[in-house]
Amino acid sequence: MVKLSLFFFFLFSSYAAMGALMPLYLKYQGLTTEQIGLTLALGAVIAVAGQPIFGYLSDKIQSTKKVLISVMVITLISSFVYFHVHSFLWIITLFVFLNFFQSPTGPLTENITIAYAKKHQKNYGVIRLWGDVGVGTAAVVLGILIGIFGVQYLGWMYAVIIIIAIILGFTLQDERRKITTPISVKSLKVLLVNKEYLWFLLLTLLLFITHRMNDSLFTVYLSELGASESQVGLAWMLATFASAPLFIISARLLKKYKELTLIIIAGALYSVRWLLYGLFDDPVALIYLQLLNGLTFPIFLVAGLFFVTKIVPEEITATGQTIFIAVIVGIAGLIGSGGGGWIMERFGAPSTYLLGAVITLFGTLLCIGTYMYQSNKLVSINNKVKSEGE
Repeated sequence: MVKLSLFFFFLFSSYAAMGALMPLYLKYQGLTTEQIGLTLALGAVIAVAGQPIFGYLSDKIQSTKKVLISVMVITLISSFVYFHVHSFLWIITLFVFLNFFQSPTGPLTENITIAYAKKHQKNYGVIRLWGDVGVGTAAVVLGILIGIFGVQYLGWMYAVIIIIAIILGFTLQDERRKITTPISVKSLKVLLVNKEYLWFLLLTLLLFITHRMNDSLFTVYLSELGASESQVGLAWMLATFASAPLFIISARLLKKYKELTLIIIAGALYSVRWLLYGLFDDPVALIYLQLLNGLTFPIFLVAGLFFVTKIVPEEITATGQTIFIAVIVGIAGLIGSGGGGWIMERFGAPSTYLLGAVITLFGTLLCIGTYMYQSNKLVSINNKVKSEGE
Protein backbone atom coordinates (compact mmCIF):
# COMPACT_ATOMS: atom_id res chain seq x y z
CA MET A 1 0.00 0.00 0.00
CA VAL A 2 2.92 2.35 0.78
CA LYS A 3 4.58 1.63 -2.57
CA LEU A 4 1.34 2.24 -4.44
CA SER A 5 0.73 5.48 -2.55
CA LEU A 6 4.25 6.71 -3.33
CA PHE A 7 3.80 5.81 -6.98
CA PHE A 8 0.54 7.77 -7.05
CA PHE A 9 2.32 10.74 -5.46
CA PHE A 10 5.12 10.96 -8.02
CA LEU A 11 3.09 10.02 -11.10
CA PHE A 12 0.49 12.67 -10.33
CA SER A 13 3.24 15.14 -9.42
CA SER A 14 4.29 14.91 -13.06
CA TYR A 15 0.74 15.92 -14.03
CA ALA A 16 1.29 19.29 -12.34
CA ALA A 17 4.07 20.01 -14.83
CA MET A 18 2.09 18.79 -17.84
CA GLY A 19 -1.25 20.19 -16.63
CA ALA A 20 -1.55 23.05 -14.15
CA LEU A 21 1.77 24.70 -15.07
CA MET A 22 1.83 23.88 -18.78
CA PRO A 23 -0.19 27.00 -19.75
CA LEU A 24 2.57 29.14 -18.21
CA TYR A 25 5.16 27.34 -20.34
CA LEU A 26 3.07 27.77 -23.49
CA LYS A 27 2.56 31.43 -22.67
CA TYR A 28 6.35 31.76 -22.25
CA GLN A 29 6.71 30.26 -25.73
CA GLY A 30 4.58 33.12 -27.09
CA LEU A 31 1.25 31.33 -27.62
CA THR A 32 -2.01 33.28 -27.30
CA THR A 33 -4.85 32.19 -24.99
CA GLU A 34 -6.69 30.71 -27.98
CA GLN A 35 -3.56 28.83 -29.13
CA ILE A 36 -3.00 27.54 -25.60
CA GLY A 37 -6.60 26.32 -25.46
CA LEU A 38 -6.24 24.65 -28.86
CA THR A 39 -2.98 22.92 -27.88
CA LEU A 40 -4.43 21.56 -24.66
CA ALA A 41 -7.65 20.59 -26.45
CA LEU A 42 -5.81 18.54 -29.08
CA GLY A 43 -3.82 16.90 -26.30
CA ALA A 44 -7.14 15.91 -24.78
CA VAL A 45 -8.45 14.64 -28.13
CA ILE A 46 -5.62 12.15 -28.48
CA ALA A 47 -6.48 10.84 -25.02
CA VAL A 48 -9.79 9.64 -26.48
CA ALA A 49 -7.81 7.29 -28.72
CA GLY A 50 -4.85 6.52 -26.47
CA GLN A 51 -6.63 5.57 -23.27
CA PRO A 52 -9.01 2.91 -24.68
CA ILE A 53 -6.22 1.42 -26.82
CA PHE A 54 -3.91 0.86 -23.87
CA GLY A 55 -6.80 -0.18 -21.64
CA TYR A 56 -7.74 -2.83 -24.22
CA LEU A 57 -4.10 -3.92 -24.48
CA SER A 58 -3.83 -4.36 -20.70
CA ASP A 59 -7.01 -6.46 -20.72
CA LYS A 60 -5.69 -8.46 -23.67
CA ILE A 61 -2.36 -9.40 -22.07
CA GLN A 62 -3.93 -9.33 -18.57
CA SER A 63 -1.13 -7.14 -17.20
CA THR A 64 -1.79 -3.51 -16.40
CA LYS A 65 1.68 -2.99 -14.91
CA LYS A 66 3.60 -3.88 -18.09
CA VAL A 67 1.55 -1.50 -20.20
CA LEU A 68 1.78 1.26 -17.59
CA ILE A 69 5.59 1.17 -17.36
CA SER A 70 5.95 1.01 -21.14
CA VAL A 71 3.89 4.13 -21.80
CA MET A 72 5.68 6.00 -18.99
CA VAL A 73 9.08 5.30 -20.57
CA ILE A 74 7.87 6.47 -23.98
CA THR A 75 6.40 9.59 -22.36
CA LEU A 76 9.75 10.41 -20.74
CA ILE A 77 11.63 10.03 -24.02
CA SER A 78 9.16 12.13 -26.02
CA SER A 79 9.17 14.88 -23.37
CA PHE A 80 12.87 15.56 -24.03
CA VAL A 81 12.01 16.41 -27.63
CA TYR A 82 8.86 18.38 -26.76
CA PHE A 83 10.62 20.74 -24.36
CA HIS A 84 13.28 21.59 -26.96
CA VAL A 85 11.05 22.85 -29.79
CA HIS A 86 9.78 26.42 -30.13
CA SER A 87 7.49 26.86 -33.14
CA PHE A 88 3.73 26.57 -32.58
CA LEU A 89 3.41 23.77 -35.16
CA TRP A 90 6.08 21.61 -33.50
CA ILE A 91 4.80 22.38 -30.01
CA ILE A 92 1.25 21.32 -30.80
CA THR A 93 2.37 18.24 -32.77
CA LEU A 94 4.69 16.92 -30.08
CA PHE A 95 2.25 17.78 -27.29
CA VAL A 96 -0.34 15.58 -28.99
CA PHE A 97 2.21 12.76 -29.43
CA LEU A 98 3.31 13.01 -25.80
CA ASN A 99 -0.27 12.98 -24.53
CA PHE A 100 -1.09 9.87 -26.54
CA PHE A 101 1.24 7.93 -24.24
CA GLN A 102 0.86 9.96 -21.05
CA SER A 103 -2.95 10.00 -20.96
CA PRO A 104 -3.39 6.25 -20.21
CA THR A 105 -1.10 6.35 -17.14
CA GLY A 106 -3.82 7.74 -14.88
CA PRO A 107 -6.62 5.27 -15.69
CA LEU A 108 -4.19 2.33 -15.75
CA THR A 109 -3.01 3.30 -12.27
CA GLU A 110 -6.63 3.63 -11.14
CA ASN A 111 -7.27 0.11 -12.42
CA ILE A 112 -4.30 -1.31 -10.48
CA THR A 113 -5.45 0.51 -7.34
CA ILE A 114 -9.07 -0.62 -7.50
CA ALA A 115 -7.95 -4.24 -8.04
CA TYR A 116 -5.57 -3.94 -5.08
CA ALA A 117 -8.20 -2.35 -2.83
CA LYS A 118 -10.77 -5.05 -3.62
CA LYS A 119 -8.33 -7.93 -3.13
CA HIS A 120 -6.85 -6.69 0.14
CA GLN A 121 -9.96 -4.95 1.52
CA LYS A 122 -8.22 -1.57 1.58
CA ASN A 123 -9.76 1.89 1.30
CA TYR A 124 -9.29 2.97 -2.32
CA GLY A 125 -9.68 6.64 -1.40
CA VAL A 126 -6.83 6.59 1.13
CA ILE A 127 -4.47 5.40 -1.62
CA ARG A 128 -5.92 7.64 -4.33
CA LEU A 129 -5.67 10.83 -2.27
CA TRP A 130 -1.85 10.65 -2.56
CA GLY A 131 -2.24 11.42 -6.23
CA ASP A 132 -3.88 14.73 -5.41
CA VAL A 133 -1.35 15.39 -2.67
CA GLY A 134 1.33 14.87 -5.33
CA VAL A 135 -0.29 17.30 -7.75
CA GLY A 136 -0.72 19.92 -5.02
CA THR A 137 2.79 19.56 -3.67
CA ALA A 138 4.37 19.64 -7.11
CA ALA A 139 2.28 22.66 -8.16
CA VAL A 140 3.65 24.67 -5.23
CA VAL A 141 7.24 23.40 -5.40
CA LEU A 142 7.50 23.68 -9.19
CA GLY A 143 5.75 27.07 -9.09
CA ILE A 144 8.43 28.33 -6.70
CA LEU A 145 11.24 26.77 -8.75
CA ILE A 146 10.12 28.23 -12.07
CA GLY A 147 9.70 31.58 -10.33
CA ILE A 148 13.37 31.38 -9.33
CA PHE A 149 14.98 29.68 -12.34
CA GLY A 150 12.43 30.31 -15.09
CA VAL A 151 9.66 28.28 -16.70
CA GLN A 152 12.05 27.22 -19.48
CA TYR A 153 13.42 24.59 -17.07
CA LEU A 154 10.03 22.95 -16.54
CA GLY A 155 11.00 20.06 -18.83
CA TRP A 156 13.96 19.04 -16.68
CA MET A 157 11.84 19.22 -13.54
CA TYR A 158 9.25 16.98 -15.22
CA ALA A 159 11.93 14.47 -16.25
CA VAL A 160 13.24 14.06 -12.70
CA ILE A 161 9.73 13.40 -11.35
CA ILE A 162 8.72 10.90 -14.04
CA ILE A 163 12.01 8.97 -13.70
CA ILE A 164 11.31 8.48 -9.98
CA ALA A 165 7.76 7.35 -10.84
CA ILE A 166 9.08 4.80 -13.36
CA ILE A 167 11.47 3.34 -10.79
CA LEU A 168 8.61 3.01 -8.28
CA GLY A 169 6.42 1.47 -10.98
CA PHE A 170 8.65 -1.60 -11.14
CA THR A 171 7.87 -2.30 -7.46
CA LEU A 172 4.09 -2.49 -7.99
CA GLN A 173 2.14 -5.74 -7.93
CA ASP A 174 -0.36 -6.53 -10.67
CA GLU A 175 -3.31 -7.57 -8.50
CA ARG A 176 -5.88 -8.06 -11.24
CA ARG A 177 -7.60 -11.43 -11.20
CA LYS A 178 -6.75 -13.57 -14.20
CA ILE A 179 -9.82 -14.10 -16.36
CA THR A 180 -10.21 -17.48 -18.03
CA THR A 181 -12.40 -15.94 -20.75
CA PRO A 182 -10.02 -13.74 -22.78
CA ILE A 183 -11.11 -10.35 -24.06
CA SER A 184 -12.23 -10.29 -27.68
CA VAL A 185 -13.77 -7.98 -30.24
CA LYS A 186 -17.12 -9.56 -29.37
CA SER A 187 -16.80 -8.57 -25.73
CA LEU A 188 -16.01 -5.01 -26.81
CA LYS A 189 -19.19 -4.94 -28.89
CA VAL A 190 -21.13 -5.89 -25.77
CA LEU A 191 -19.66 -2.84 -24.08
CA LEU A 192 -20.39 -0.47 -26.96
CA VAL A 193 -24.06 -1.51 -27.19
CA ASN A 194 -24.59 -1.24 -23.44
CA LYS A 195 -27.16 1.57 -23.36
CA GLU A 196 -26.76 2.17 -19.63
CA TYR A 197 -23.00 2.55 -20.04
CA LEU A 198 -23.26 4.86 -23.07
CA TRP A 199 -25.86 7.08 -21.38
CA PHE A 200 -23.65 7.26 -18.30
CA LEU A 201 -20.75 8.42 -20.46
CA LEU A 202 -22.91 11.21 -21.91
CA LEU A 203 -24.02 12.37 -18.46
CA THR A 204 -20.51 12.46 -17.07
CA LEU A 205 -19.27 14.26 -20.19
CA LEU A 206 -21.72 17.11 -19.57
CA LEU A 207 -20.71 17.36 -15.92
CA PHE A 208 -16.97 17.32 -16.57
CA ILE A 209 -16.60 19.70 -19.53
CA THR A 210 -16.24 22.71 -17.25
CA HIS A 211 -13.84 20.91 -14.91
CA ARG A 212 -11.51 20.32 -17.85
CA MET A 213 -11.98 23.92 -18.98
CA ASN A 214 -10.86 25.07 -15.56
CA ASP A 215 -7.88 22.69 -15.62
CA SER A 216 -6.67 24.24 -18.87
CA LEU A 217 -7.48 27.93 -18.49
CA PHE A 218 -7.56 28.75 -14.77
CA THR A 219 -3.77 29.24 -14.73
CA VAL A 220 -3.96 31.67 -17.66
CA TYR A 221 -6.86 33.51 -16.02
CA LEU A 222 -4.95 33.94 -12.74
CA SER A 223 -1.83 35.05 -14.61
CA GLU A 224 -3.78 37.69 -16.53
CA LEU A 225 -5.18 38.99 -13.22
CA GLY A 226 -1.61 39.53 -12.01
CA ALA A 227 -1.02 36.40 -9.93
CA SER A 228 2.58 35.21 -9.56
CA GLU A 229 3.86 31.70 -10.34
CA SER A 230 3.89 30.87 -6.62
CA GLN A 231 0.27 32.02 -6.29
CA VAL A 232 -0.70 29.82 -9.22
CA GLY A 233 1.02 26.91 -7.48
CA LEU A 234 -0.80 27.74 -4.24
CA ALA A 235 -4.15 27.70 -6.04
CA TRP A 236 -3.54 24.20 -7.38
CA MET A 237 -2.16 23.01 -4.06
CA LEU A 238 -5.36 24.10 -2.31
CA ALA A 239 -7.47 22.41 -4.99
CA THR A 240 -5.70 19.08 -4.67
CA PHE A 241 -5.09 19.03 -0.92
CA ALA A 242 -8.75 19.84 -0.33
CA SER A 243 -9.64 16.55 -2.05
CA ALA A 244 -7.94 14.42 0.60
CA PRO A 245 -10.80 14.27 3.18
CA LEU A 246 -13.37 13.18 0.59
CA PHE A 247 -11.07 10.54 -0.85
CA ILE A 248 -10.53 9.16 2.67
CA ILE A 249 -14.25 8.78 3.37
CA SER A 250 -15.17 7.73 -0.19
CA ALA A 251 -15.53 4.06 0.77
CA ARG A 252 -18.00 5.00 3.50
CA LEU A 253 -19.96 7.21 1.11
CA LEU A 254 -20.19 4.40 -1.45
CA LYS A 255 -21.62 2.07 1.18
CA LYS A 256 -24.22 4.60 2.27
CA TYR A 257 -25.25 6.13 -1.06
CA LYS A 258 -25.69 4.94 -4.62
CA GLU A 259 -23.05 6.02 -7.13
CA LEU A 260 -25.54 8.04 -9.19
CA THR A 261 -26.70 9.88 -6.06
CA LEU A 262 -23.12 10.94 -5.35
CA ILE A 263 -22.67 12.08 -8.95
CA ILE A 264 -25.81 14.23 -8.66
CA ILE A 265 -24.39 15.83 -5.51
CA ALA A 266 -21.08 16.48 -7.27
CA GLY A 267 -22.88 18.00 -10.26
CA ALA A 268 -24.88 20.38 -8.08
CA LEU A 269 -21.72 21.46 -6.26
CA TYR A 270 -19.93 21.98 -9.58
CA SER A 271 -22.73 24.34 -10.68
CA VAL A 272 -22.32 26.42 -7.53
CA ARG A 273 -18.54 26.39 -7.90
CA TRP A 274 -18.53 27.78 -11.45
CA LEU A 275 -21.17 30.35 -10.55
CA LEU A 276 -18.85 31.72 -7.86
CA TYR A 277 -15.88 31.71 -10.26
CA GLY A 278 -17.94 33.80 -12.65
CA LEU A 279 -18.97 36.31 -9.97
CA PHE A 280 -15.47 36.94 -8.54
CA ASP A 281 -12.53 38.34 -10.50
CA ASP A 282 -10.15 38.92 -7.58
CA PRO A 283 -7.14 36.54 -7.83
CA VAL A 284 -6.98 35.95 -4.06
CA ALA A 285 -10.69 35.04 -3.94
CA LEU A 286 -10.30 32.72 -6.92
CA ILE A 287 -7.30 31.02 -5.32
CA TYR A 288 -9.33 30.14 -2.23
CA LEU A 289 -12.36 29.14 -4.29
CA GLN A 290 -10.15 26.29 -5.56
CA LEU A 291 -10.85 24.65 -2.21
CA LEU A 292 -14.26 23.72 -3.63
CA ASN A 293 -12.45 21.16 -5.77
CA GLY A 294 -12.34 19.03 -2.63
CA LEU A 295 -16.14 18.80 -2.65
CA THR A 296 -16.59 18.12 -6.36
CA PHE A 297 -13.82 16.11 -8.00
CA PRO A 298 -13.33 13.26 -5.47
CA ILE A 299 -17.05 12.48 -5.23
CA PHE A 300 -17.44 12.53 -9.00
CA LEU A 301 -14.36 10.43 -9.83
CA VAL A 302 -14.75 7.69 -7.21
CA ALA A 303 -18.48 7.26 -7.83
CA GLY A 304 -17.91 7.17 -11.60
CA LEU A 305 -15.10 4.60 -11.52
CA PHE A 306 -16.96 2.23 -9.19
CA PHE A 307 -20.22 2.62 -11.13
CA VAL A 308 -18.40 1.46 -14.28
CA THR A 309 -17.26 -1.74 -12.52
CA LYS A 310 -20.92 -2.58 -11.88
CA ILE A 311 -22.24 -2.09 -15.41
CA VAL A 312 -19.49 -3.65 -17.58
CA PRO A 313 -18.34 -7.30 -17.86
CA GLU A 314 -15.43 -8.18 -15.58
CA GLU A 315 -13.07 -9.18 -18.40
CA ILE A 316 -13.19 -5.65 -19.87
CA THR A 317 -13.17 -3.64 -16.66
CA ALA A 318 -9.93 -1.83 -17.55
CA THR A 319 -11.29 -1.04 -21.01
CA GLY A 320 -14.56 0.26 -19.57
CA GLN A 321 -12.71 2.45 -17.07
CA THR A 322 -10.24 3.82 -19.61
CA ILE A 323 -13.04 4.70 -22.02
CA PHE A 324 -14.80 6.47 -19.13
CA ILE A 325 -11.60 8.41 -18.36
CA ALA A 326 -11.08 9.08 -22.08
CA VAL A 327 -14.52 10.66 -22.26
CA ILE A 328 -14.19 12.87 -19.17
CA VAL A 329 -10.56 13.77 -19.87
CA GLY A 330 -10.36 13.56 -23.66
CA ILE A 331 -13.69 14.60 -25.15
CA ALA A 332 -14.53 16.87 -22.23
CA GLY A 333 -11.01 18.30 -22.50
CA LEU A 334 -11.48 19.01 -26.21
CA ILE A 335 -14.73 20.87 -25.63
CA GLY A 336 -13.65 22.52 -22.39
CA SER A 337 -10.14 23.58 -23.45
CA GLY A 338 -10.85 24.45 -27.08
CA GLY A 339 -14.32 25.89 -26.61
CA GLY A 340 -13.44 27.54 -23.32
CA GLY A 341 -10.33 29.16 -24.81
CA TRP A 342 -12.35 30.51 -27.74
CA ILE A 343 -15.11 31.91 -25.49
CA MET A 344 -12.66 33.34 -22.94
CA GLU A 345 -10.68 35.11 -25.68
CA ARG A 346 -13.85 36.85 -26.94
CA PHE A 347 -16.13 37.27 -23.92
CA GLY A 348 -13.81 37.07 -20.93
CA ALA A 349 -13.36 34.54 -18.14
CA PRO A 350 -16.38 35.53 -15.96
CA SER A 351 -18.83 34.91 -18.82
CA THR A 352 -17.09 31.63 -19.62
CA TYR A 353 -17.50 30.35 -16.06
CA LEU A 354 -21.13 31.48 -15.86
CA LEU A 355 -21.84 29.51 -19.04
CA GLY A 356 -20.06 26.57 -17.41
CA ALA A 357 -22.41 26.77 -14.43
CA VAL A 358 -25.40 26.51 -16.79
CA ILE A 359 -23.94 23.51 -18.64
CA THR A 360 -23.20 21.68 -15.42
CA LEU A 361 -26.66 22.42 -14.02
CA PHE A 362 -28.22 20.96 -17.19
CA GLY A 363 -26.13 17.78 -16.78
CA THR A 364 -27.15 17.52 -13.13
CA LEU A 365 -30.83 17.77 -14.02
CA LEU A 366 -30.40 14.96 -16.55
CA CYS A 367 -28.76 12.84 -13.82
CA ILE A 368 -31.73 13.49 -11.53
CA GLY A 369 -34.12 12.46 -14.31
CA THR A 370 -32.09 9.28 -14.89
CA TYR A 371 -32.14 8.44 -11.18
CA MET A 372 -35.92 8.88 -11.03
CA TYR A 373 -36.37 6.73 -14.14
CA GLN A 374 -34.22 3.93 -12.71
CA SER A 375 -36.02 4.10 -9.35
CA ASN A 376 -39.46 3.89 -10.98
CA LYS A 377 -38.28 1.04 -13.19
CA LEU A 378 -37.02 -0.87 -10.16
CA VAL A 379 -40.33 -0.34 -8.34
CA SER A 380 -42.22 -1.63 -11.37
CA ILE A 381 -40.04 -4.74 -11.55
CA ASN A 382 -40.49 -5.44 -7.84
CA ASN A 383 -44.28 -5.01 -8.11
CA LYS A 384 -44.34 -7.37 -11.07
CA VAL A 385 -42.35 -10.00 -9.18
CA LYS A 386 -44.71 -9.71 -6.19
CA SER A 387 -47.82 -10.04 -8.32
CA GLU A 388 -46.40 -13.12 -10.11
CA GLY A 389 -45.52 -14.65 -6.73
CA GLU A 390 -49.06 -14.20 -5.48
